[in-house]
Parts: sequence; C-alpha cells; structure tokens
Amino acid sequence: MKPAREGILVGLKGYRGFPGGFKAYRKAFPTVELSWWHRVGDLRTISRLRALAPEGFRFSVVGHKHLTFCPTGEERRTLRRFLRRFRRFGDKAGAVRLLVPEVAPEAFAAWLDLLEEVLKEVGPVPLAFQAPGDLKPLLRSRGHVLVNEGGGPFLYLVDPAEVPEGEGYLYRSHPSQEEASALHS
Repeated sequence: MKPAREGILVGLKGYRGFPGGFKAYRKAFPTVELSWWHRVGDLRTISRLRALAPEGFRFSVVGHKHLTFCPTGEERRTLRRFLRRFRRFGDKAGAVRLLVPEVAPEAFAAWLDLLEEVLKEVGPVPLAFQAPGDLKPLLRSRGHVLVNEGGGPFLYLVDPAEVPEGEGYLYRSHPSQEEASALHS
C-alpha cells in the first residue's frame, strides 16, 4: 500500500482479523498500531513480530489503561516498564499513542514532569497524545505531538478526516475490527 502522502506510513489499528494474519499483513502495510491497552506486550511476542517484520516496518502501540496520570512511584514503575518494553522493537519502533483522560492541567503538568524524568532513564520514545482540549495547550508548549494535528516533530493520525503534509503514521480502523469490537462490548 502506498503512503497517504509522501513520508506518511499507513497501516491499520491492529492486524487481528486481517486475512492471513501478520505474515500477510506485513506484505500489505509498512506499519501497524498494536493495542497495549489491557497489558504490555510480552517479550516473546515482541521478538517474534520484530523478526517477522521486513526492513523498514514500524510498530506503534496504543496504551495503556494502567496509567493513572498521577505522579507516584507506582506510576513511575508502570511508565518505565511500558516504555522500556516498547523500546524492545529497536529500529522497528514507530511511536506510542497515549490516551489521556480528563485531568486537571496542573496535575497533568506534574505527570509530564515525571514522564520526562522516566524518558531520561529509558531513552527517547516518540510519543503522541490523544488528550482533552484543555490539556492541548500544555502539550503543545512542551513540544509534544497531538493525535490528528500537525505542527509537531511528526504526525500521528488515527482515522483522520484530512491528511496534512508531513512525516509520520496514519492508522485506520479495519471493518473486521469494528465488527469484533461490537462483539466484545
């Protein structure tokens, strides 16, 4: 599949339900967004997927429900584990999409401080935030990427209405994924 625009890798939100599984998916798309919402990917799965992926393929992840967005020691451990595990994709790592709930901007600023400390420990990870409107100015002021918005160091698009110019990732829902989600809701 061709990029939506030059420099944008296009894939699906997951490869579940794709005919032929990941072996067929990797031939049709240059990237995939894996769900780490319920749990972080295990090391064997990451190693297997990484080994099966062709040169230039990128894995992004969305997650994870155990993040509290409160700066605590437990949150530090959760973030560290999550980000270190993502870095196991090595040169095939794409970006991480974080879904931020409604939280007070002051509390979120403290959480971003914690995140920046953890990133100094584990190393850089491209992050994209899907956040409520009142948190977006804070994220922009700190130079973070916002989902479906240009202006950051890269694009991270999820089922976008329009595709802006730039480099990054675009993930679409697959019709079979929508049917599967309806069955599991």
